[in-house]
Amino acid sequence: MATEARETPEIGSSPAAGVSGDAWNQAIATRKTAEAPGARVPGAQASRLNMDASRRMFIRSSFFGGLGLALLGSVGFLLDFLYPRGVRGFGGPVPAGKVTDYARGGTPKHFADGQFWLANLDPAETRAGGAGGGAGLLALWHKCPHLGCTVPWRAEVNFAGDQGWYRCPCHGSTYTKAGIRVFGPAPRDMDTMAIEIDAAGNITVQTGTRSPGGPDNPKRAVTHPQLPT
Repeated sequence: MATEARETPEIGSSPAAGVSGDAWNQAIATRKTAEAPGARVPGAQASRLNMDASRRMFIRSSFFGGLGLALLGSVGFLLDFLYPRGVRGFGGPVPAGKVTDYARGGTPKHFADGQFWLANLDPAETRAGGAGGGAGLLALWHKCPHLGCTVPWRAEVNFAGDQGWYRCPCHGSTYTKAGIRVFGPAPRDMDTMAIEIDAAGNITVQTGTRSPGGPDNPKRAVTHPQLPT
């Protein structure tokens, strides 16, 4: 017995037998997956699209805004960390007592926090390792100009028949009380630091203001009426 072939009705064709025209048109309409060109988007759907776009923009803005604030905070913290304030010790002003604390021609005093020696030079001390004609307070940076070793005052050291010198423990560079090099590999005399003395006789050494040592070291000594004579 021959089998009758059934044809699937095409979209838009006449409804199959037993199906009403309205039901058939409704079924065809529900199969549409895209709006026809020029068709209007329903108000509820348009509102939802606007909300999604606004939400994405808000999230994006929040992300980049937060990132910017984090970077700005990091830079601010770094600058705050690096900015020097209230500097104490070497590199800033260091109190060094009163002028009355320094006997004329006396033994130099060491200030480890400021990295300097301070002495009241006596122009009458004409020995080889003495003041070299300097008069007043002279601050010498304790760093050797050769390789940076700390130079101590050695009252017991005898050099060239005279006793009492600055002597570098690393390579033997030897200096007078005024910081003048007389022996050793150091390329120059000991460096000096600026000294300030107020009206009351209080001494402040500006360790951040240093001058390369030279033959004029004795002339850099600072005088004051209250210095012991």
